[in-house]
Amino acid sequence: MTRLRGAEILSEARVNEAVYRTPADHYVIWDGNPCPARTGSLRSRALALVEEPWTPVQVRDLLRRAAAIEDGAGLDPDMVRNALRLHQTAHPAVYLLTRRICTGDYVALTDIPWPYGCKNQPLRAGAVVMDRNGAPMTVALKDKDMARS
Repeated sequence: MTRLRGAEILSEARVNEAVYRTPADHYVIWDGNPCPARTGSLRSRALALVEEPWTPVQVRDLLRRAAAIEDGAGLDPDMVRNALRLHQTAHPAVYLLTRRICTGDYVALTDIPWPYGCKNQPLRAGAVVMDRNGAPMTVALKDKDMARS
């Protein structure tokens, strides 16, 4: 049986440095579907901190939440960032790493091979995940499909 890595005591300086290194325009969006991660794993614990579907959470805020997950201890910010990156290749990916652009839309930060709601289509870096009005990608894809027919 593999032992899962737990929370650790993190200095305020370490957390602040990690937050400072993280771009302010990076967000994670959960599509509301269950996460295909091992219960109790670092990835599932970090991602479970994003609780509202289709509500962007600034990655900086997620790092702060994760750093205070337990009384006096938290999840290492670099490991949380790695969990986000690794999840982009999960099958399916239900937590989407995005960047908010000047129009207010949220676009995929990296290629996401298996986004849950995309009809088995990959989501390429720069593709709109959620528009400025809060419409998720599945609606945007349906609208694109209708425009083509």
